[in-house]
Order: sequence, then structure tokens, then C-alpha cells
Amino acid sequence: MKGVEIAFQLNNDKESDVVMALGNLTGNYFKNVEHMDITWRIFHVTLDKEKYYRVLYRGEKLSDLHPENKKRIKKKFDELGKTDYNTLMNEYEKESGKEGFKKVGIKELTEEYDLWQDKLWNYI
Repeated sequence: MKGVEIAFQLNNDKESDVVMALGNLTGNYFKNVEHMDITWRIFHVTLDKEKYYRVLYRGEKLSDLHPENKKRIKKKFDELGKTDYNTLMNEYEKESGKEGFKKVGIKELTEEYDLWQDKLWNYI
């Protein structure tokens, strides 16, 4: 995969607000502050009876992100994820009002188990 995939679950009534804030604050930080050529997508995934979120960050062009940038994106996302709800939402509100701030919405995605893609099959 070219880019960074972050998958996680939340147990919060306002989880979509948190997910939008985490995904968009991280993406815009690297796009606008670090001047990285980056795009991102946010998904709410249903897999059988499980639901989780997946955020994908990748280079704007077809080239892969540098391994060091992948680490930095994960670290920034993790740091924001440890922020309490009110602080995170205040920062999101403040930053999203700035010129050039890109808001990416959450897309619903339904996946099915594909045992043929399971790594277990590589060892049989």
C-alpha cells in the first residue's frame, strides 16, 4: 500500500466528530504546515458485525510516502488521539476556520471477509 492506514474503534457518542477532527487535523498539519504533498480519506467500515474507522493518508501523486513521513503521520495522529474531547474540538474549530484547511468527510464502507486475501493462505 502506498501511504499510511490507521484503523481504530471509538466508544463515544460523538465519535464522528472526533474522527473528523483527528483525520482532518492530521492531514492539514502535513499539507499546510509541513507542505507535504498529501491527500486523505476517512472511512466508517462495517465488517460483518464489527464497525471501525479507517483513515488513509497518501501522497498526492502516485509515488509512495517516505517511510519517515509515515512514522511522523502516525505519531501526529496518535498525539491528537490522546487529547481530551473539548481541547481537540476547540483546536479543530480554530484550525478549520483558517484559509486552505481541507475538510474530508466520512464515507461509509462495507467490507466482507475474504479468506483468499488472508495472510494465513500464504503459509498453507
